[in-house]
Amino acid sequence: MNLPRTRRGRATAIAASAVAIASVAGGAVAATTSSLPAAPPTDAAAAKMTVINRTISPAPTSSRGFNGYQTVTVNAPAGKTVLQGFATLTGGLTGSVVIRSTQTTAARYQVRLVFPGEQGVPGKLHVRVQLLPKE
Repeated sequence: MNLPRTRRGRATAIAASAVAIASVAGGAVAATTSSLPAAPPTDAAAAKMTVINRTISPAPTSSRGFNGYQTVTVNAPAGKTVLQGFATLTGGLTGSVVIRSTQTTAARYQVRLVFPGEQGVPGKLHVRVQLLPKE
């Protein structure tokens, strides 16, 4: 690495590289832990909130070019409506599967996945959907 000639330029370059190293290290730690929300709060029981947890092994169901695609759908049971959903990937190789988008409607929660180049081990997809009774 060639450092700039001025003292200020060197300090800026060193600080930027330290931030980059810290962000890579933080990303590695974040990739190993789940980012799903904690257990529902106590007032969720009073609201009669129901939570559906699913763990799915992603696998492409269709492909176009070199990329594979999959849509995972969690439907609300009868008498319930979807409040919100969360999806996270754990394990596997970084970049082997990517959450392209999520969509929440009253009847379902959808997660669209893409498998760039269909390379690597995809790991596990964890989905948590919070439901409320229909009114």
